[in-house]
Amino acid sequence: MKNSIRQMLRTPFKLLLFFLFLGASAVLLTLGLRLWLETGEKIRQAEETFTTIGMVRQKENLMEAVPSWDAGTKSYTYFDHPVYEEILPESILDFDDADYLAGPEKRPVYGSWMPDSSLAWDESMAMLGIFIAEISPVEDCVPSQPVQVDIRRVLYGDARGSTQCWFCDHNNPDPPSMEKGKTYIAALRPAGSSHPDRKEVAVECIPYGTGPATSQCTETGERISGKFADLEEKAGESNEMWEEVTDGFYETGRGVYWLNTIEAIEKFYKTSFVLPVNSLGLLPSFHNKESVVLEGREISQEEFEKGKNVCMISQSFAQRNSLGIGDELPLSLYFTDYGDAPGYLWLMRDFGLLNAQGEVYPAFWEADYEIVGFYQYTPSGEKDINAVELTEDMILIPAKSVEASDENNIVKYGPMQTGTTSFQIPNGSSADFLEDFQKTENSDFLEIQFDDNGYEQVRRELEAAGNTAALLAVTGLLCAAGILLLLVYFFIVKQKRRTAIERSLGMTRNQCRKSLLGGILIFTLFAALTGSLISMGLYAWVKDGLDREETQGYSMKYSTWQEQEPSQEDLEALEQQDLKTGNLVYIGVPLFLLAGMLGLSWIFMERNLKTPPMEMLSMRE
Repeated sequence: MKNSIRQMLRTPFKLLLFFLFLGASAVLLTLGLRLWLETGEKIRQAEETFTTIGMVRQKENLMEAVPSWDAGTKSYTYFDHPVYEEILPESILDFDDADYLAGPEKRPVYGSWMPDSSLAWDESMAMLGIFIAEISPVEDCVPSQPVQVDIRRVLYGDARGSTQCWFCDHNNPDPPSMEKGKTYIAALRPAGSSHPDRKEVAVECIPYGTGPATSQCTETGERISGKFADLEEKAGESNEMWEEVTDGFYETGRGVYWLNTIEAIEKFYKTSFVLPVNSLGLLPSFHNKESVVLEGREISQEEFEKGKNVCMISQSFAQRNSLGIGDELPLSLYFTDYGDAPGYLWLMRDFGLLNAQGEVYPAFWEADYEIVGFYQYTPSGEKDINAVELTEDMILIPAKSVEASDENNIVKYGPMQTGTTSFQIPNGSSADFLEDFQKTENSDFLEIQFDDNGYEQVRRELEAAGNTAALLAVTGLLCAAGILLLLVYFFIVKQKRRTAIERSLGMTRNQCRKSLLGGILIFTLFAALTGSLISMGLYAWVKDGLDREETQGYSMKYSTWQEQEPSQEDLEALEQQDLKTGNLVYIGVPLFLLAGMLGLSWIFMERNLKTPPMEMLSMRE
């Protein structure tokens, strides 16, 4: 071995160059391999923490301009209203080659009567000031302009002590006449006057669409017949939002329907919306981290699958009603809306509150639900109301926990909306999904939006970084192979005369092997270890820089527990895994180069040893 080292040191400049080149090759190979493994681990973490959901909306066949009369300006304002020739069921999403991880599901909205709870409705209704009253005009009139009426009796709401008000059928271009001395019933909403020619009118009471109405239907949207539904159908669009109170009015059909409507309105404004779901990950707001768990926990997947009576409620609802984790919340579900997204339903109710018989909907499911978590919903920006699936006081429950049928309590049926219909597919498969879906019937009538939390962009960036790291490693490997071959050539192949002399002096083959291999193997190991140590420092520097610049994380960023930091155990496990991988690379690469040098040297050394010494002495190197 001493002879081998001494022989190598006779050419110090050449040896230094080889040391530098081999060390640089080891740096490239080690750093490239380490970064490649790191990007592979990040891709694996992204696969586990990112999710891809699709949100479905049925396209309207056309937009119809719906006129709205304004008695103040004596003109129409037109609003776009979508028209659908056919309501497509969500079952059309079940096609061959569809690879769903969850869903597809079209979520209805349940209404739960909660008379003893403090609801956000309470403040809203107080601000609107809607009331139902019997009124009588002070003179014969046509309420196309504000007319004075006496408030005879308030049946619902609060007239705030008023005995008179200005009444105007504001949105009716041709209202019927009213006679002095007769009594009429109407639902009224106070509003600032918009009649420029009536300066004396500051506030007018406008008929509000909360009169008797039904919209009860089946799960496919077919209208259910009944004595009240048939009566409404015969009346058609001629029904007014106010009507005359005649003798025995409250003992006959219409009066009874008004009394039932008042009861239903009182019930509706003490109602909290309930959203039955099969996975929180299918809710866009949870998927996008607009909704986060603040206290308690999520509903578990096992609880979803088994239909346990557990629920999650908003933090504001919990605070308003002094509720805590583990408390029981009684739910009394009495209507189902298969047509509206919760955001739309919160702002406007366009279904009837009575069933086809003109009665208040009875409860179809009552049960106590254990509160397991409080969530907070913070929208990231302005959204279409049909894309909002969470509202004030929304209660989340497992869909399978409702064991009773709601077929007799459906108030509306409508198309799939972004806020009601969604599914989950494997990450990175949205393009293939769309290609397969577009081959199905009626696919042109559906619009699908995918949201992967930026997974595809992150994966592309990681794959690009991984490819760069792999190229770096391959470059280092090729350079190392070239340097090893040159070292073998200069310090093994070209040492034939030396080997012949040593054997002629009586050295055995093993002694010759030690003489040739000792120095070159020590040199290779030292150069490779030096390069490995340098790459370790470079990797730490590169990783520290990336950690400072990156804004996206991969551990908990894309879960519903956005604000919860990883536990100390998780951090320690990640550090241990990273340390184990690093040690494997930093030790493995020098050993790999050492083994490569040993293999190449052995091959050419054995060729020399098999050649007779006298023959080698006669050869020219």
